[in-house]
Amino acid sequence: MNNDKNTVWKVLSDPSFVLPRLFPPIKGVSVQGTSYDCEGKYLLMKFFVHGTVLVKEDIVYTFYLSSGGGKGNGRLTFKVSDGEVEVTLKYEGWMEMVSGTISVGRWFSEFAEKLDDEITRYRKVKI
Repeated sequence: MNNDKNTVWKVLSDPSFVLPRLFPPIKGVSVQGTSYDCEGKYLLMKFFVHGTVLVKEDIVYTFYLSSGGGKGNGRLTFKVSDGEVEVTLKYEGWMEMVSGTISVGRWFSEFAEKLDDEITRYRKVKI
């Protein structure tokens, strides 16, 4: 990773950066302090996400996802060290059956491949 740890930390703490890049079906993100709301569409189903970003030793996104009658909750964690970012996702709910691991695995791989360049672009615009 070409970006320093503090820059990576700051960018990965921004839901408007992370969420639509990591989960492409998310089309809108609004942030209010440490809370965020998202909306999107996956396989013709509209969904909504509400969550909180907790920044301590790691960056943790807790979230609730709903669509129609389906609900779920999860936790997305970033562990940032010099030159490396480890991402883990834990989720339970209706979307497990719908998305499976195929889409999520591909989304995480694409996110990882582009992360350093995306952070560099973000830094030039926002930091």
